[in-house]
Amino acid sequence: MIQETCYTIFLDIDGTILPHNEHFSDTFNMAVTLAGTEEKLLEWHKKGYKVILTTGRPSIYRQKTEEQLTTLGLIYDQLVMDCGCGPRVVINDKNPLFPDRPKARGINLNRNQGISGVILD
Repeated sequence: MIQETCYTIFLDIDGTILPHNEHFSDTFNMAVTLAGTEEKLLEWHKKGYKVILTTGRPSIYRQKTEEQLTTLGLIYDQLVMDCGCGPRVVINDKNPLFPDRPKARGINLNRNQGISGVILD
């Protein structure tokens, strides 16, 4: 019997779950999430998925970022900062028991589209 997939989701912050702000100085004034963010994060949490938030924000803003995420009531497992603004690539091995099942994939969303329509299964 094949177990249900337990995803690890690497999820960008700005432009993905929070509106992207062209002026970094205004980033921490965000008091809203993009549509469907809280519901999708709760859904993934209930399914046992691990959510790792990633951001290009410098780590000197870790406390401010964590406070912002907490204030917004967002559920996540880890926060990785200093990712830069270039493309992010996930590289993983294949499980020899399931060689046709990919262990890594990418989903690219339009900026500020939000994650409500993301389907992982």
